[in-house]
Amino acid sequence: MTRIILVGAGHAHLECIKQGSHPDVDWIVINPSRYQYYSGMFSGLADGTYTLDETRIDVKALCERHGKTWIEDRVIRIDAANKQVICQSGQILSYDIVSCNIGSRDWEIAGAPRVTIKPNYRIDQALEVFRNAVSPVIVGSGAAAVEMAASFRSAGSPVTLIHEEPVLAGHPAGPKVAKRLDQLGVKRIVDRFDTLEGQTAWLQSGQSLETDALLFLGGARASKLFQESDLYCDARGFLLVHETLQALEDPSIFAVGDCATLTAYPDTPKNGVTAVRQAPVLLKNLLRFVNQERLVTFHPQRRYLTILALGGKQATLLYGRHHQTNHLSWCLKQWIDRRFIRNYTN
Repeated sequence: MTRIILVGAGHAHLECIKQGSHPDVDWIVINPSRYQYYSGMFSGLADGTYTLDETRIDVKALCERHGKTWIEDRVIRIDAANKQVICQSGQILSYDIVSCNIGSRDWEIAGAPRVTIKPNYRIDQALEVFRNAVSPVIVGSGAAAVEMAASFRSAGSPVTLIHEEPVLAGHPAGPKVAKRLDQLGVKRIVDRFDTLEGQTAWLQSGQSLETDALLFLGGARASKLFQESDLYCDARGFLLVHETLQALEDPSIFAVGDCATLTAYPDTPKNGVTAVRQAPVLLKNLLRFVNQERLVTFHPQRRYLTILALGGKQATLLYGRHHQTNHLSWCLKQWIDRRFIRNYTN
């Protein structure tokens, strides 16, 4: 019997849990929370479109329905030499194949104003803190920062958005999205966030502002797991993988989603779209590896659909350089997001 351990319950691993089937495979899923929250619906949580229950998947129940062993724990190290994963609880599990789909983290700054939505099971606490804040601040210029700023503001929070780069830098939709934020009443400060001291956020220009809730959405940061496991990583600490989604130095280690960097496509965006597209390739390769068959390769899309909820039941749809903002795009986003949840809950 071959043992496959799935570390994390991200988009790709959810598909492996549901569809993975092999008579000679023992599947084990290890995740620090029973629930996996769908980050694509966080803007809907912020503006009141969804309840918390509508945005989460019961991973334990999913495992039970599909014959996978569920363990609620956190993997803190992979011992590749001995083919073992070491968990936070002290439990040690042997594997034949291990796959990681653990996402990324945000920032390490300590302090009461710090708000984090990574890992995603912290979203409930983060929302409560941010909604009750008197002077909430979001840092970032990308899709996540824009969506959350617009959604919180449309729900009545007095949001300040700090961004060094232009909104959606490089995309022609950027100026219109920035205008939408201004119309909603989001206060925008074009500057680089430097550090947080107590309740004072310092910017590169020397300007400062007081905040009782600061949410950093300025880009993905790598989990410490791979560096602490002495595995080959890129300069930022993301595990380097081939197009087959296997680690460079060990073909029995796979990784997908935000936590990995493709050596052939190092600039692939770290977002949910990538992880979803990697899911069927990962599942196929895990089973082909068991069967000692030739593995297939993953090639990221050059263009993909992104829809940003911008409050007031309006959304901006992006596809390549094309963009449009309207209610229909918002409806399409709701349909796509609800369908994703239904796929793993019904």
